[in-house]
Amino acid sequence: MLASNSTDYTKGKQVFDKWCVHCHGIGMTATNALKIVYKGTNISPVLAQRKDLDVEFVKFIVKHGRYSMPFFRKTEINDEQLKNLALYLSTKNKK
Repeated sequence: MLASNSTDYTKGKQVFDKWCVHCHGIGMTATNALKIVYKGTNISPVLAQRKDLDVEFVKFIVKHGRYSMPFFRKTEINDEQLKNLALYLSTKNKK
């Protein structure tokens, strides 16, 4: 598990806002696609509302992609940014 500090958390939100919110924001294409994937469950398609995301899952999906989501290269999201993004997505709803 990653050690949490507010600077890393803030940096993770910045990565999310730069790379992710355009598809994973409310009413965006990936969110709408996830509505279909999670239909009939209690899982929110809005990443900002999720409480079940963990660090390793986030890192894996960003590195490898999933469904129609492409993977991200290290030249787009480097290891430090990925660590911070994973921290942000895994803890933002637990604070």
